[in-house]
Amino acid sequence: MKSTALFNSFLFVKGRWQFTSAPSSCSQVLVLWRSGLPVEKLTKRDVYLLSSSTGDASNCDLSGVNLNGMDLLGLLFDGSKFTGASLSSANLSGSSFRNCDLSGCNLSSSNFTGASFKGANLEKSDLTFSTFVAADFSEANLRDADLTNSKLSAANFEKADLTRANLQMTDAGKIRCAGAVLANIHARGASMIGSDCSGCDLRSAKFYGTDLSVANLSSADLREADFLDATLTAADLTNADLRTARLKRTELTRAKLAGLKYDDELRTLISKYDRNN
Repeated sequence: MKSTALFNSFLFVKGRWQFTSAPSSCSQVLVLWRSGLPVEKLTKRDVYLLSSSTGDASNCDLSGVNLNGMDLLGLLFDGSKFTGASLSSANLSGSSFRNCDLSGCNLSSSNFTGASFKGANLEKSDLTFSTFVAADFSEANLRDADLTNSKLSAANFEKADLTRANLQMTDAGKIRCAGAVLANIHARGASMIGSDCSGCDLRSAKFYGTDLSVANLSSADLREADFLDATLTAADLTNADLRTARLKRTELTRAKLAGLKYDDELRTLISKYDRNN
């Protein structure tokens, strides 16, 4: 037998609050979200009502929600849970997802220009074909995330964890990654011109055909990294560690090589370019 308790336009059915009819205002949605009580998953319309009045949808459980194609610029989702949610083909420019759980989410083909993901969990999320220009991913978890063909120029990845992330064919010019972990990333064909990867853990990174011209790789750990057909013209490799790295058909013209650590196998190649400095 159903246990029911009527509260305005809400009904308590089988241990969960539900709307008796479509909510007509943001306040009705907020009553349940902020109550901490178990709630049925909200529809796109519910989320729109929740966000359109105050723009604050922080600390909500949005796991599994479908927000595909929605236009939600500049909203505050800080601390919310989005696990398994889909935000594909949406416009969330300038929105804030600080400390959100976005693990396993579909964020493909969307616009997140200027959005903040500081401290967020994006592990194993799909971020392909999206725009993250000037977005903030500092201290975020992007382990095993797929960013293939995304626009990342001027994004901030400082102290983020991108272990095994897929950055193939990305436009990642002038990204800031100081202190980040990028071990085992796959950046084939990516444009990382002017990027700051100083002090980064880039062990076993794959830079096949990657353009790292004018990039800052000083003091980076590049052991076992593969620079096949990569371009490092005028890159800063000061005090970087290239031991056990592979440099084949790699362009190092005008690269800064002072204090560079490398194996004997690279001595002839490094000496060729070191004379140009």
